[in-house]
Amino acid sequence: MAFDCTVERQGDTVVVTPEGDIDLETATYLREVLRQVVADKQDGRIEVDMHAVTFLDSSGIGMLVAARRAAELKGVTLRLREPGPMVRMVLEVANLDGLLIGT
Repeated sequence: MAFDCTVERQGDTVVVTPEGDIDLETATYLREVLRQVVADKQDGRIEVDMHAVTFLDSSGIGMLVAARRAAELKGVTLRLREPGPMVRMVLEVANLDGLLIGT
């Protein structure tokens, strides 16, 4: 499956929706998308909608944690929403589900 990513503004929330595998090859692209979204955001929320992510490896996890930290430094909340079972399991094993997954 090819990787794609969309960005949509919904009020004070920016929704970033990656689609496909987040791995060493695609994490660089998503990192740049999130870096730009965080740089442009002054307040509110960034939600990464993970419903269409089919795979997440350690490079993707590291990138998401770094993006969350960068957002937090600006007073912006970055959370994941709707992770599929595989992504949720990976985050639980890494003990990052509470840090990254929003309610």
